[in-house]
Amino acid sequence: MSLALNCTLGGLALLVLTSGAHGQDDLRDLRAANAAQHKSDIDRQAALAAQREIVARQDQLQTALVLRELGAARASPPALAGPVMPLPAPLPAIEPDSLQQQIDRMERLTQDALARSQAQVRGVRPDNRP
Repeated sequence: MSLALNCTLGGLALLVLTSGAHGQDDLRDLRAANAAQHKSDIDRQAALAAQREIVARQDQLQTALVLRELGAARASPPALAGPVMPLPAPLPAIEPDSLQQQIDRMERLTQDALARSQAQVRGVRPDNRP
């Protein structure tokens, strides 16, 4: 029995040694896969950081542009930047009896008010588009 026992023990020892070597290979493979995944994560984080930096610089430039436009608008008031409308001519005195004259007068007043309003809006806009 000792020969059978020795063969069994030798087989078990061989099985343990080969499984230990195979386990070492699996561990190396797992470590390599983890290292590759870690490097991929680092690269992804670096790309995200670069994107955040680009967005931050774009925001800084946009803010600087807006501040520059606001400073320029403050330096030259918008009312003086656009075309200045002359004051409307004084309206002639009308008879209160004439309904058509009153309608014409209201039309002129409305048109004058509209022209002044449009001139103010053009003066406020920085690009002075109609």
